[in-house]
Amino acid sequence: MKPENCIFTQDLEKEQKENSDTYIEYYTLLGNHDYIDTNNKPCSKEENKNTLAKCVIRNGSKKFYIKTGAYGRIFNPMGMFSEGKSDKFISKIGKKEFEFKQVNQKIFDMYLNFLSTKNLAWLNNAEREMI
Repeated sequence: MKPENCIFTQDLEKEQKENSDTYIEYYTLLGNHDYIDTNNKPCSKEENKNTLAKCVIRNGSKKFYIKTGAYGRIFNPMGMFSEGKSDKFISKIGKKEFEFKQVNQKIFDMYLNFLSTKNLAWLNNAEREMI
């Protein structure tokens, strides 16, 4: 359908202005990264199936999100039972098995340390903080 024939048109300039002050950083496991940021954390250029954490910066405030499972456990990409399940869909419930949950900066930093070092102690500490 041509834009001339539509009653309503999308104001792209307005949307770009609203979204221009929002910046998102995507983090992934070391080895799946596109680049390493200034804090030596593995990052992705865009959100994809390997994205495990993200930081949303909007108007100077930061919100931190990490990938968690249906029972609130933090996703372990190196885990024996979680390998290849990051995009798994639970048909009984009708939602994805793993989704992003907002956390505080301390938990977020511990999880990023786990992703960059692959040391399970960081993951265990982050899970303890979530309780």
